[in-house]
Amino acid sequence: MSLKWSALSIAIVGIVCIVFGVMGIIGAGDSEQEVADELAPVTISALDATYDQISAAYSAVRGTDTPEESVFLGKKTSLGLARSNLGTISFVRNTSILEIILGAGLVLASIGRFKQD
Repeated sequence: MSLKWSALSIAIVGIVCIVFGVMGIIGAGDSEQEVADELAPVTISALDATYDQISAAYSAVRGTDTPEESVFLGKKTSLGLARSNLGTISFVRNTSILEIILGAGLVLASIGRFKQD
């Protein structure tokens, strides 16, 4: 009887891991779309190149106290935050995939525990 309770608890934890993993992947996809919408004229694939261009332009006018300096600094900050958000989204997606794999392993382990009894 003890093995059945043990297997049942392992199966429940595995199913919860799978559900949270799927929710994480869905949430990451929604968040990535939101970032893409906020960057409307810039695509996600061109984000790094655009950031590098703006960063170089800002470096050229840094310390001049001109209006262009503020504009370039604002654009550089905005693009940098978008890059940071995309990195976090990628981390969440990868973690969710690992969580699904862990959940599937726990469910398979619980099946093995059921067969032992």
